[in-house]
Amino acid sequence: MSLRKEEMVGAILPSSRYRQLAIKSTATVIVVDDDASIRGALRRQLQILGFNVTDFGSAEEFLASELPDGNACLLLDVYMPAMTGIELCRKMIESGRSLPTILISGRDDSQTRKIIREAKPIASLLKPFDEKSLLRAIRKALPSRSNLPN
Repeated sequence: MSLRKEEMVGAILPSSRYRQLAIKSTATVIVVDDDASIRGALRRQLQILGFNVTDFGSAEEFLASELPDGNACLLLDVYMPAMTGIELCRKMIESGRSLPTILISGRDDSQTRKIIREAKPIASLLKPFDEKSLLRAIRKALPSRSNLPN
């Protein structure tokens, strides 16, 4: 079954079962996705959960930025125009910039699964994903001292 973009945005993170954190997390989640509506939905949900969030519409925008100080992870779309998420992972390794990476994709086919495995991310998520799966992946990527939601 294929969802329209509008349905996918609502399905990525439907209503949160978590309340906003009383103590803000010390962690930053960097979202890189070419789809502005998905990026916005992720940014809002992650901020509600107490994370610091930075987002970029392309791999090139991200590469031109400074990495945040402290605890951070990258939530990265696999398929983007110009430079893919996989190509961004390679460039980061080549340049010595390293962040725990969670790959996300709207495609579930053998080629996509293969390139995700080869990229060796901390975790991968298939769109649409739920908040519980997203938090599980973020917990895996970030140290326990980051004040993460349960």
